[in-house]
Amino acid sequence: MSEHKQTVPPSLPPNMAASDPAVAEPSEESGGGWPLFTLFLLAALGLVLCGGGGWWGMHWMMDPEGERWVRQFQGNSTFMQQIGVVSSTRYDLPGTFGETHEETMVFFVEGNKGSGQLVVTEFGMKVPRIELRTAEGNTVLQEGVAGPEPTEHE
Repeated sequence: MSEHKQTVPPSLPPNMAASDPAVAEPSEESGGGWPLFTLFLLAALGLVLCGGGGWWGMHWMMDPEGERWVRQFQGNSTFMQQIGVVSSTRYDLPGTFGETHEETMVFFVEGNKGSGQLVVTEFGMKVPRIELRTAEGNTVLQEGVAGPEPTEHE
């Protein structure tokens, strides 16, 4: 007959108390914060990626629109005097959201003579007001006229 032996775990030395954190068994609370932190980090990363994607998407869609508007005013004497030959045009998202009228688009325009904002305000399909804002002041370039037609490839 074989004897069944049970193994008994070694007991702690008398000088080590069970309440000692180095010896105590891990509780559910210790180390339980990392999954919550990871979820928080993933949510924050998702918000940053969505916001960045939205920002890039707005520029991708609106920058060509700004270039169409700028092409329309390249022959305007006031525009040429203040901005000159345009080197870059980009959609100004914060400037657009800062406008009081909801159908307003703001484009940042930079040229060889200066820079400024081209502010286009629409009402439906009509464009009643286009304004150039520079350090020299605000100038109304056009009022009450339809906007530029898109080119064939757009």
